[in-house]
Amino acid sequence: MSTILRRAPAPLAKPQLITQVLAVNAALICGTLLAYTVAATFHADAAPDRPGFLLFVAGVLATILANGLLLRRRFQPLERVIAAMERVDFGPGGRRPHLPEADSEEVLRLHAAFERMLDRLEAERARTAALVLRAQEEERARLARDLHDEANQALTGVLLRLQATAQDAPAALRDELRATQAVATQAMEELVRLARELRPAALDDLGLAAALRTQVDAFARRAGVHAELRLEQTAVDALLADEQLVAYRLVQEGLSNVARHARARHVVVEAVADDGDVVVGVRDDGEGFDPSVRAGGLGLQGMRERAALAGGRVAIHSSPGCGTTVELRLPRRSRP
Repeated sequence: MSTILRRAPAPLAKPQLITQVLAVNAALICGTLLAYTVAATFHADAAPDRPGFLLFVAGVLATILANGLLLRRRFQPLERVIAAMERVDFGPGGRRPHLPEADSEEVLRLHAAFERMLDRLEAERARTAALVLRAQEEERARLARDLHDEANQALTGVLLRLQATAQDAPAALRDELRATQAVATQAMEELVRLARELRPAALDDLGLAAALRTQVDAFARRAGVHAELRLEQTAVDALLADEQLVAYRLVQEGLSNVARHARARHVVVEAVADDGDVVVGVRDDGEGFDPSVRAGGLGLQGMRERAALAGGRVAIHSSPGCGTTVELRLPRRSRP
């Protein structure tokens, strides 16, 4: 049996409130005019004075016009508030709109209600973002434990069996067994590296500064690139726990991109204070790229999403042949 899906009809446009009030007032005035005309026609001894009647009609029209101008002036603050609400940027780093000055109790109450709504939205967004970050890191920690406790132990057992087998194996097989041991050892080292990247112990035990030093040193050894770390301890200490995770992950992803794509000779990782904000960046002198072409690649979208969860924003500065700078800015409002 086929099911016919019907599209809901689009809502009809509603007239503005000022139009509705003006229409009601105009109807009342016109009703008064009509009553006056009927009364003058049936109850007066003579026909109504035409010049007086025209003057009355002109007065009515002038009253309607003045009423419209007065209503528009009185409703203008409300329209400004609506326009300000429509300009609200709910994205990360979005600024609150400037509300016009209230000239009535109702508009003042509307201002207060709007501000309370924005406060609740920001608090709920911060709470939800913290829960999302915490859930992500807990899952990473679980995967790191599984890699270390299960896969790594299984490989250790394989190595021990290979070592025992190689002692009693014929000479023709010993070299092959030793080569297999080397492969298993390399796999163990790779698992340990992956477990550390999933959840670095240094970040939990020693803090962000030590974790970044470990990460930068390991990157320099692995990639053969001169890497420099510049830290302002006051800026690092100002970061909350969730923000430290975001900063670490951004540096991790940035260095990974440098190793795979940049062909750089020098890399600078820094965490500094800038006008009350904390800025964490990865800068290289590599090949660079056009951000408008590759804005969604290189893990940049993931960086932006993770930064948004912590209330920050990521900026990418690059051009072909001029290197790349990936910058995370965590705003002042996040500071404790």
